[in-house]
Amino acid sequence: MKHISLITLLVLVLVSCKQEQPPKDYLILHGKVTNPIDSLKLRLFDPVANNTIMVGVDKQGEFRDTIKLEKPATFTAVYKNVFDLYLQNDMDIKVEFNSEDISNSLNFSGKGLAENNYLKTKSKSTSKLFGKNYKDYLSLDQASFDKKTNSYVDDLRSELDSKADQIDSTFLVNQKNALEKFKTDIAKQHKEQLQINETLGKGNPSPQFVDYVNYKGGTNSLSDYKGSYVYIDVWATWCAPCKYEIPFLKEVEKKYHDKNIKFVSLSIDRKADENKWRDMIKEKDLTGIQLLADKDFDSKFIKDYYIYGIPRFILLDPEGNIVSYDAPRPSEDRLIELFNSLNI
Repeated sequence: MKHISLITLLVLVLVSCKQEQPPKDYLILHGKVTNPIDSLKLRLFDPVANNTIMVGVDKQGEFRDTIKLEKPATFTAVYKNVFDLYLQNDMDIKVEFNSEDISNSLNFSGKGLAENNYLKTKSKSTSKLFGKNYKDYLSLDQASFDKKTNSYVDDLRSELDSKADQIDSTFLVNQKNALEKFKTDIAKQHKEQLQINETLGKGNPSPQFVDYVNYKGGTNSLSDYKGSYVYIDVWATWCAPCKYEIPFLKEVEKKYHDKNIKFVSLSIDRKADENKWRDMIKEKDLTGIQLLADKDFDSKFIKDYYIYGIPRFILLDPEGNIVSYDAPRPSEDRLIELFNSLNI
């Protein structure tokens, strides 16, 4: 009869104990930022739960945090630029990147490597699909659009299948479902973009608004400004990106105050918030023509221009025809280049 040695018995016991340890109900996130920015934290935003986690980064660019999640999530990680980061309890993942070039320097290691490498691949594939101007992709003819979209989805599905034994099964299923949803959603966007190109293309007559409240008194309609170029800023008092553009817009207005162009700031604040709109105009000393739409986002003019998010800028010619239904923002050099090309 063979006898098991004491050492062998101890090894078996230790291995058995190790195997029986339950998954941790927390995760460890750590890593290093090359070229760290003083006092800037790594921000993790979960768009599904609308939850934010802030991770401190020291002067050497190192960070480490223990995080407890209610359920796995794909976060939008923000540190000067953005990238996707999948986290779930029981992970111990290291994240390294250069703040000056996150997309090309992002590197993962540890538990969670496979899932996050897939997200990195997906991000690069999506950037390639959309190109410099995603509207060019959405404006493709049906056959070309379908070919590019199917290739993108098929390649990512193959990537998931090839790593199926390394990737968490729930993550795998969710990502495949996300690809199917993408196909459905992007097909609707493609159809809408073709409609937009047809109705809001350069040279087409602009949709109209009538009798919008003017801050200075009375009402105005878009037709009142015929004979001049019209640069329309669709904004609201609650919109942070809109308010960011205000100083730039005031500079452009000042530069072109004696030119044949009207600057119309069209607020889509609710009628109930008219006083907030008036107060902000006074507080920020807003210039140009200040108008208030009749039904905020439900205003016909807003719907006719397919505006789902703001700010939106629109440029019309003196005949009331569209130059650009989605013109450059005041903060972009492209706006002055556009004005110069029109000899405004």
